[in-house]
Amino acid sequence: MLRLKSALIIGLFSLFSLTACAEANKTVNEAADKAKETTEQAKTKAEEAKTTAVENVEKATDVVALKDKVTGMKDGVTATLDAAKTGDFATAKTEFTKVQDAWPALKDSINADSAKPIQESIEVIKTDLSAGQPDKTKLVADLQNLVKSISGIKLG
Repeated sequence: MLRLKSALIIGLFSLFSLTACAEANKTVNEAADKAKETTEQAKTKAEEAKTTAVENVEKATDVVALKDKVTGMKDGVTATLDAAKTGDFATAKTEFTKVQDAWPALKDSINADSAKPIQESIEVIKTDLSAGQPDKTKLVADLQNLVKSISGIKLG
């Protein structure tokens, strides 16, 4: 009988140990699942951050390119204006041709509200320069308006 009691006690202790091990194993598995889920969430957030960073770099590059186009066009109009102020209409025509060539690339990159007055000024100046002897005062005023319109382009 003592042996039976001893065997039963040992059996009970073994059962409790196995139950405790199973609980510990279950807890470890739950912790591993939670860690895996957290890792996946972190990976997703990292990918989103990377995508956002790439998009911001592309936007910044586009803004820099747009700024360069605006600056180049403004420089061309300023050169045309300087030539017109001195009465050198041949140079003014040459410089303005460069402005007209640069305009289409810039036009597609800016807001329509900014593009419209610039387009209108370009047409007026083109007409001014096509006259046999351009009106210097009108041409200078029209070029100054064009510089003002170009300076009013909103970047970024």
